[in-house]
Amino acid sequence: MTIIDTARLRLRPWRDTDAPSLYELAKDPRIGMACGWAPHTSIEDAHQALSTVLSSPETYAVTQLDGGDLVGAIGLRKENPDEPGVVDLGYWIGSPYWGRGYATEAGTAIVERARALGMTTLTLGYFDGNEASRRVAEKLHFSWIGRDEDIEFPLINRRHTLHRMALTLAQR
Repeated sequence: MTIIDTARLRLRPWRDTDAPSLYELAKDPRIGMACGWAPHTSIEDAHQALSTVLSSPETYAVTQLDGGDLVGAIGLRKENPDEPGVVDLGYWIGSPYWGRGYATEAGTAIVERARALGMTTLTLGYFDGNEASRRVAEKLHFSWIGRDEDIEFPLINRRHTLHRMALTLAQR
């Protein structure tokens, strides 16, 4: 898998040895609940995530370039196989690293990765009230396209309003 370096970050494949750091970040309920998954309650949850969702192609650990500390996750996921060139962008940054611009920096890099892969459209969604995620999407030049009311998210046993955004990539 590709490794992507930015000015301060390295986006790299996940490793089994990331489990302790992943657990420390993902046990914070503010992270998972804002993303639609339950906070980790044990190191086993981290191992499970590493062997499933985080093992998907184009899913990256976001680490500090200097020191290698895990700060979050970012990835591209094909939501609908009937829509060629369209992928969903997902990201989260651990709370100790909030407010440093890491999500925008990693997002800029992953948008370029999507362009290099030949993608034409990126989509993303965020829950009503998640202003930090909305601001990141706007900095990445996503446009708001609509919202879905009262959507059930079974992993957190809650219903939310989901705001949908998209970014059309100019082809070279």
